[in-house]
Amino acid sequence: MPVLPAPYENAIAFSFGDSPELADDLLRRVLAGDKTASCGALRDFGADGEPMPEVGRRDVVLNGAGEPAAVIETTSVEIARFDALTPAFTDQEGEGDYRAWREGHEAYFARNGGFSPDMQLVCETFRLVDVLPAGRPVYNQVARPTFVVTDIESDGPTPLHNSMLSFASVAIDADGTPRGEFEAVLKPRPDRMQNETTMAWWQTQPEAWAAATHNPEAPDVVMPRYADWVEALPGPHVFVAAPMIFDGLWMDHYLDEFAGTRVLSGPFKGRQIFRGGGVCLYTMAGTLRGAPYLDWGMSKLPSEFYGDIAHTHKAIDDARGFANVLVELFKLSRTLPPISGSVADFR
Repeated sequence: MPVLPAPYENAIAFSFGDSPELADDLLRRVLAGDKTASCGALRDFGADGEPMPEVGRRDVVLNGAGEPAAVIETTSVEIARFDALTPAFTDQEGEGDYRAWREGHEAYFARNGGFSPDMQLVCETFRLVDVLPAGRPVYNQVARPTFVVTDIESDGPTPLHNSMLSFASVAIDADGTPRGEFEAVLKPRPDRMQNETTMAWWQTQPEAWAAATHNPEAPDVVMPRYADWVEALPGPHVFVAAPMIFDGLWMDHYLDEFAGTRVLSGPFKGRQIFRGGGVCLYTMAGTLRGAPYLDWGMSKLPSEFYGDIAHTHKAIDDARGFANVLVELFKLSRTLPPISGSVADFR
């Protein structure tokens, strides 16, 4: 039996398929975000066979060499006949179209106890919750990040003294494919004060102020809900803001304070919903424009980069505009020659 790392020492460990090659292939699909479902013959489960999957349980997936590579959490379980399954389920297995799925599974079951069209299957959906050391090289090659582009509004310059009023996040992939949106209005913290200069500015923005203060909710309700939303997005999640030092600072503080997680990932204990140090659009835009530092600024970008979305200081409008900017900047970055290095170069 493989030695499982903390905190998964007592988890159930298994590999997909019936060969090292198939185990690696299906694991790769899980790590890429293409495979979020699996099925097995009901006859193989029970007291003398494999343990039945359970919603909420986290299992360790082994690679073809038997090494712990990933952790998945079961999100649904049902029993269904083989010939009753439709693409609504089989597409989630990430193994081709329905015809390819059927041919592959007929062959698999035939060589593992027998196949019949009316055989009962245990059908499970799951989500990837952790990548272990043996899975990271493959994950880094195949995973498609979700970029969570975020804008916040506040009643002052710092979360140490002031309150975040509202925020919005737009989740996209590098090509701009939408993966979801989240927006919220927050109740001001009773242990914080409004900043006089900031409030004077808000008086010049009545529509944005109304949007940032309408129907607020408590931060200790909103931030855990937001963390759950981020965690449910596909792929590794990357925080994006313009600039990171402002919006990222506010979100990091509120996530740490009210949801037990952070914008920044690293060698920290506890829940980590984002990968890496995030993306500062301000810096990315300035460098890819080839501008000197004193000529950086989001206002220096052409309006078409924003998808012609006006910067209204309403969090959702600004997040959508910045999401369009990120896609345009990725287009620019792809035209540049790649630069490579190594850990040895860094150290």
